[in-house]
Amino acid sequence: MKARISQDLVLGIVVLAIGLFVVFVWAPIDSDTGIAEKVRGRWAIGDALAPSVAGALLAVSGAGLVAGAWLRPAPPSLGLANFGFVAAFVALLAIGLSIMRYSGPGVAELTANDYRPLRDEIPWKYIGFVSGGSFLVFSLVYLVERRFDARRVALSIAIALILALAYDLPFEDLLLPPNADV
Repeated sequence: MKARISQDLVLGIVVLAIGLFVVFVWAPIDSDTGIAEKVRGRWAIGDALAPSVAGALLAVSGAGLVAGAWLRPAPPSLGLANFGFVAAFVALLAIGLSIMRYSGPGVAELTANDYRPLRDEIPWKYIGFVSGGSFLVFSLVYLVERRFDARRVALSIAIALILALAYDLPFEDLLLPPNADV
């Protein structure tokens, strides 16, 4: 039996290699501090945290693609529907990131407040991340499952809020995305 190299296997190996490179080579060389550092008795985010988390997620995703390619008997064929799915994914990602970027300042403007001094205050610091993150989670789940119900909406909001709290609570100096850019 002749072994075929699938596109998923090649993509998985490339993504895994990039993820490992980011975690073990690029992040340590490019960062002045580690993942986290203790400053004056409290923990602060290091320069290597974001690229290390991103690299780890890439490596895990690449490993999943490699494992899936080995377990799947025949490689899938690409068609017009695949490109439509990718186009919809990119469009939803752009919309979600726009919501994340502009919803906090937009709400502040509607309430006649200047957003910049409020961007690290509750509830302001969560508006963009939770609204854009909820949209992203829900819309991408809808894109895959083609089902709409209140449970998925509530779960999307809960996931975005849990992610926001998981990033925000351990570190006092962290500004949730996109607040550092505003």
